[in-house]
Amino acid sequence: MPACRLCLLATGLLLGLLLFTPLSATGTRAEKPGVCPQLEPITDCVKACILDNDCQDNYKCCQAGCGSVCSKPNEKQGTCPSVDFPKLGLCEDQCQMDSQCSGNMKCCRNGCGKMGCTTPKF
Repeated sequence: MPACRLCLLATGLLLGLLLFTPLSATGTRAEKPGVCPQLEPITDCVKACILDNDCQDNYKCCQAGCGSVCSKPNEKQGTCPSVDFPKLGLCEDQCQMDSQCSGNMKCCRNGCGKMGCTTPKF
C-alpha cells in the first residue's frame, strides 16, 4: 500500500511540473528581442503587463519598481556591469537609452546612481 501512495505522489509532482511550467519555456510565448531599459520606479505598483506578448508591436514588458509597463526595448545586447562601490565619474545623467550611446556601449547606472554610457558584459 505505501508503494501506491508513493506512485500517486510522484504522478502528482510530475503533473504539477507540467501544469506550472511557464509557457515561455516551451516556446509558445517567445520573449521579444531586445533588452528592457532601466526604468524609473512607478509608485502605484500597477502591472500593465505580465509577458512581452501583452505589449503591442515590438514593446517589451519591463519592470518599473514594483510595477511593470510596456516599454520600447533597448536594441543593444549585453548586460550592464554591476556597480558594487562608488566609481569616479560624472554624477549626472548622460543617457536614458542604449541608442544614445555610441558603438556597443549601453546606458547603465554609474556609481552615483545616475545613467552613463558603459561597456557591457557579454
